[in-house]
Amino acid sequence: MSSLHRIAVALLLSLAPSAALATDLRIYPAFTEVQQPASQTLTFPFAQWRWIQPSSFSVMGPTPPTLSWQPAELDWLRTQEGQQVSWMQAGQPAVQAVLSRADDLLIQLSTGEYINVQRNELAFSEKPPVQGGMTLRLGSVNPAKSSTLIYRTQALFWTPRYELTLNGSAANLAALAQITNQSDQVFTAGKVDLFGGSVQQQNQAFPAPVMANAGTVSSTNVGGGTFALPTIPGAGNQVRSVGEVRGLQRYALPGGLTLGRGEGRTLPFLKPQVKDFLRYAYVQAYFDAQNRSGQASRRYKFTSSQSLPTGVVDVRENGVLVGSLQLPAVQAGKAVDLDLGTDAELRYEKTVKRTGIEKDAKGQVLSTTSQVTYLFVSTKTAATQVNVREQVYGRSVSVNGQAVQNGQVIVYRQVNVPAGGKASLTFKLKLVN
Repeated sequence: MSSLHRIAVALLLSLAPSAALATDLRIYPAFTEVQQPASQTLTFPFAQWRWIQPSSFSVMGPTPPTLSWQPAELDWLRTQEGQQVSWMQAGQPAVQAVLSRADDLLIQLSTGEYINVQRNELAFSEKPPVQGGMTLRLGSVNPAKSSTLIYRTQALFWTPRYELTLNGSAANLAALAQITNQSDQVFTAGKVDLFGGSVQQQNQAFPAPVMANAGTVSSTNVGGGTFALPTIPGAGNQVRSVGEVRGLQRYALPGGLTLGRGEGRTLPFLKPQVKDFLRYAYVQAYFDAQNRSGQASRRYKFTSSQSLPTGVVDVRENGVLVGSLQLPAVQAGKAVDLDLGTDAELRYEKTVKRTGIEKDAKGQVLSTTSQVTYLFVSTKTAATQVNVREQVYGRSVSVNGQAVQNGQVIVYRQVNVPAGGKASLTFKLKLVN
């Protein structure tokens, strides 16, 4: 076998997807951390490299090695040194030359002069490999000693999804884990963990994302060789909670995962129990002397038996979608309050009437007393509980003749509005200057 042939064969083998190695995946909401056995040389095709964060590369092992990366095509270009090439510039006839040095694309013209050119200006007599890939080299890696290469990629991420289903007084919450591969890479791992929560990164910019075309394939051609993709396991894997790590929720996916190019997968997630479910309407207001009107907002309140990471929740009443909104991070045993937007079937009129004023001997106002009335008008087919939250700002405030409170005061009131009927509530405020 000639030296040129040996170089070509080594290059083809190096272009095999890194997913073929035994990998572990830690999937976060914005990126994935890949862990795989370290080797001295590893080539990432462009389909992988364009999503990778180069500054995230690290090696866990006895001795941290040096890391360097360069365009994967450079190895092939070096095999072309001394070979005839064509220098092709826009609008100009092709010029025959010899590739003198691959590292900086130095060519020698037939007249003897040397010039540095651009890669896209060179034409070769052989078919070059796919451009855009990168070769990673690790110095001082001992193959006899176990080391792990770690890096982050934006190609793979996960998102929690929830479905809150309501039938009368019964409420059921289903949690789903939606895993998305937005790249042309195939991800295969025997150990997969999902992490919920926020991970801050400083000066860790990712490459500009390039959206992949959705679809699945049975094989992919890399560097002239065909590599069969692993079979996709069944989608029945149940994601299970394995605790928390410094505020991050950790979940394991038994059985591992294979996800093809542009593929997404939704898996069963947690099974939280819903307690203390309540439908109610809500009005939040700030006190001033003006009369106002508006619509109450629709609220659902409940308690989850398990902590849940933030994600979109679809809310359905008797099979009808009544809202889709962001569920905030939930702590087990703590009440969750969802705002589904305004309710056109439940309006209110707020009137403010000044009922008293106190002045000193000089005519300066010492305090003012106002009566606040809310009138609710419902065209709904069911009775509705309405909660009112009124914020009052003043140096000192008294509500309904009770003890004076200093600073901001929150007035809470509740009323039940009958189906297709009316209801009102009233309270008095005394503001001391």
